[in-house]
Amino acid sequence: MEDTILEIKGLSKNYGRIKALSGLDLTISRGQVYGLLGPNGSGKTTTLGIILGATLPNHGSFRWFGQTLDFKSLKRIGAILEHPNFFPYLNAVDNLRIIARVRCVPEQDIERVLQLTGLSDRRKHRFQTYSFGMKQRLAIASAMLGNTEVLILDEPTNGLDPGGIAEIRGLITSIASSGTTIILASHLLDEVQKVCSHVAVLQKGVKLFSGSVDDVLSNTETIVIGSTDLSKLETVIKEYPDYLSHTIRGNYAELKTRGLCNPSEVNQFLFTRGISCSHLSMNKKSLESYFLEITGNHPGADTI
Repeated sequence: MEDTILEIKGLSKNYGRIKALSGLDLTISRGQVYGLLGPNGSGKTTTLGIILGATLPNHGSFRWFGQTLDFKSLKRIGAILEHPNFFPYLNAVDNLRIIARVRCVPEQDIERVLQLTGLSDRRKHRFQTYSFGMKQRLAIASAMLGNTEVLILDEPTNGLDPGGIAEIRGLITSIASSGTTIILASHLLDEVQKVCSHVAVLQKGVKLFSGSVDDVLSNTETIVIGSTDLSKLETVIKEYPDYLSHTIRGNYAELKTRGLCNPSEVNQFLFTRGISCSHLSMNKKSLESYFLEITGNHPGADTI
């Protein structure tokens, strides 16, 4: 069984003078929940269209399961690129029967995907009676027909209320826990941080970063320290073994360290050097702060 699900090399796509994608390289492995993160116009949907064979690239190549895209590999992939589109007067089962026939997969799998998405109790209700969140879950059910190994979702929580967003995120996590590889395009930092194991940050068609979400979040820690002798504190913290940098904000010093850091260790280090802390807390780096760092938090920069 191959570990590499999708390998992308040098993908580029132009629409006239607009460069939608510039030399994209990505490798997605089995079992990952891979987020393509970026604002509108960053190249996320273009990437998904190319790897599904709906859009032709100008340059570059990609391989699914170690092979070029064909009907056999497409049957192993389920995708939702637009808003759910079903027959409004048909119920969930009948809509899924039509999709199963089109995709040449057994209709017996319908009950499994309805159970998976929590729609068994509404299986005989017409699609037009569904909430938007339920419609999205039925779309995911249709994409999972035939035990697909890969699920591709483009902005899966767009238009949902907070309850619907939580439901879809929970469903994505549940599907991923079964071993399904998920590729998710989103402009929502919080969504990627909560459900994805890996992320690629795109801006104006260019990949700025790709790697593990945990690596991003654990890259640095910020320790907020309060002391009555701020000038002495500022001198001493530079001697801390994992010192990276520090900033003075009002009556506090913000210490950035390399890797994970235990606040109690910082407290002990300072105490042995004659500094008593009036305040000590740890702030973990967020995906949002990292995104702003690499995209440039300045006027004219793309933000989310």
